[in-house]
Amino acid sequence: MDTKVSAGILLSLVAVIVVIGVLGFNPFDSDTSLDNGMIGSVNQTENNTNSPNYIFSPTTSLSLIPFSGAYSPSSSSVNPSPGPEPSPDPMEHIISLFDQYINANYNQSLIPGMAVVIVQNDKILYMNCLGVKDLESKEPVDENTLFGICSITKQFAATNIAQLVDKGLMNWKDPITDYYSYPDEFQLYSDEATEQITIHDCLIHRSGLGPESGNDFPTYFNDSYDVALYKLRYLENTTQFRSTYMYNSMVYALPGYCAARVANTEWKDLIKEDLLDPLGMTTATTSYYDFITSSNHVTPYKLLKNGTMKAYDIIPDPIGPSGSMAVSINEMVNWLKFQIADTGEYNGVQIVSKEELDGTRTGKIYTSNKNTSMYGYGWAISNGTIFHDGDSDAFFSQITIYNSKDIGIVILSNGGKYAEGFKVSLNAKFRELLNGNENYDPWISKKSSIDATWKSDLPDTYVPNPQPLSAYTGEYSSNIFGLINITTDSNTLICHYGNNGQAFDLKHWSNTTFEDPTNNHYFNFTDFHDGSAHQVNVTFTFPPENGTFNRTDT
Repeated sequence: MDTKVSAGILLSLVAVIVVIGVLGFNPFDSDTSLDNGMIGSVNQTENNTNSPNYIFSPTTSLSLIPFSGAYSPSSSSVNPSPGPEPSPDPMEHIISLFDQYINANYNQSLIPGMAVVIVQNDKILYMNCLGVKDLESKEPVDENTLFGICSITKQFAATNIAQLVDKGLMNWKDPITDYYSYPDEFQLYSDEATEQITIHDCLIHRSGLGPESGNDFPTYFNDSYDVALYKLRYLENTTQFRSTYMYNSMVYALPGYCAARVANTEWKDLIKEDLLDPLGMTTATTSYYDFITSSNHVTPYKLLKNGTMKAYDIIPDPIGPSGSMAVSINEMVNWLKFQIADTGEYNGVQIVSKEELDGTRTGKIYTSNKNTSMYGYGWAISNGTIFHDGDSDAFFSQITIYNSKDIGIVILSNGGKYAEGFKVSLNAKFRELLNGNENYDPWISKKSSIDATWKSDLPDTYVPNPQPLSAYTGEYSSNIFGLINITTDSNTLICHYGNNGQAFDLKHWSNTTFEDPTNNHYFNFTDFHDGSAHQVNVTFTFPPENGTFNRTDT
């Protein structure tokens, strides 16, 4: 009997304690600390209640910010019991800060159009489309607008080669001379390099040729790849073969075209059928004509040093595997998901073996920093991160994947030097946000640096033009570059480079030197006799920087 009484008393005490505990608990106490696992803001719950998977901002800027972990009252319970809310997702905070940073600084970048996406595993964390496709039409950029991605193309080309390696049709160690005949089609200045250079050597940029050496041939003279490749035999090595990383798009394109020869097709068809279509990237293209005639593309623009934003057509098709792709931000999501998954599969279909895919993303040669930075096949690798720029005069893009976090970011833009600085700043800002550094602001210093340097170059001492314009007109030839034709129109000198159908105005700079302000080239006319210049030395963008052209119409 005494035992039963004692038990009853004990149960009564427990009940009282429970009641007191319940009455003392307030899940919406605004003073509750986040450190105690509580969300101390009523608005957090209100904003997330019955929220969709994504919040859309119905403006020119399309923002997708997920709140998938949000608390929603259960429809099956009339009076659900109050309980602790889920802990805030730190990634939501990072995305919010990143979005604020873009929107606060975008207008300073002078970029006509931009698109950004962040993906984690197979989920879109963020997508933002800013600005316009064209400065005249003012039509806003959307998630399906095509942008040039330039050298990001390289990782697609390498993955396509990996597919052929899987099939036993190619090997990374295959000599280039297995695919291109010597000397009719392929020859380098160095006999050693000509005989020994392999698919592997080309893809890791150790041919010995200088950085982007020979890139002027297709870029400005509009040479076909085969013609430009033939001209490489005239360019001396700047380093010993296989000794040093020297980024070169002309040489990198070779393995892609070797793959096309193996498959007995055009490279643009091979990459589309084997890789792009299986990845669901059906609007992506490697044809500039298809890009520029599509119903949804940005206009390529170049920001000149005088502040003019000029529509700018440089056709990248000749170096296709190195830089000709145009893709929408929506379809770059597929590429991010495929790379982050790291299985070689996409939507249950094996695109490439995991072994060969991993091989493209494994460091094979040190770049500038021999402690941390390496290059694979179309990927730079540093501190557990894989990334690549895609830059030209008119497009600036970036892809970065943080392997330890299964997160990737892609930035696409057009519009000149500030676009380059802005996408670099955005990429760095997101990296530092992931590392917990919220106050890092790279754009301030980057913009200041561009402001200080991106100005028209002026001569030390200006000398008026001593010759009539007719003294400069005519056709000039170089055994390396080919032809340039100088004409006049409305008292302005005009330059035509090789097969390039565009005409570029030349502006008098000083004495007998003229500037092509669109391409940042300088023309120094010399050897005057019989009323005409008989030679012109042209300073180009890529090595060899100096080209000597002699008059042909004498």
